[in-house]
Amino acid sequence: MLRLIFGAFAAASLGLLISGSAHAAKPFPSPSAPAPVFYRSVKVDGLDIFYREAGVANAPTLLLLHGFPSSSRMFEPLLARLSAQFHLLAPDYPGFGHSDAPDPQAFAYTFDHIAEVMQHFTETVGSSHYVLYMQDYGGPVGFRLAVAHPERASRL
Repeated sequence: MLRLIFGAFAAASLGLLISGSAHAAKPFPSPSAPAPVFYRSVKVDGLDIFYREAGVANAPTLLLLHGFPSSSRMFEPLLARLSAQFHLLAPDYPGFGHSDAPDPQAFAYTFDHIAEVMQHFTETVGSSHYVLYMQDYGGPVGFRLAVAHPERASRL
């Protein structure tokens, strides 16, 4: 029951984000042919960081920060659904999904460090302005990004 309530809240929040007001919120049209999702990897702080990218390059960017124990894979349906309106970036954190998983003796798996890697990821892919979409682990990571560079995060 609680998962259903949180799921409904998340869906309503995304509708408000996109529409700007509760009165204008409308269901998303189902695309007849989903836009392609690109699977990429970039070198960030010596690590291969895997990410999924979709949408229009000059549209507003949504930075999709996944939860635990998940990866950017959790956003596949959202990538297909929103790619006509947004530029979407969904990275895998170090140690998650298809990104490198360095030895814990050599890499601090803390929210501070993961946020630093994600900040460098956004800089590496040239995304200096974005909307943060956060789920679970994405909250502590995303809020650190927003606090460190509030001029980059236009919305949460």
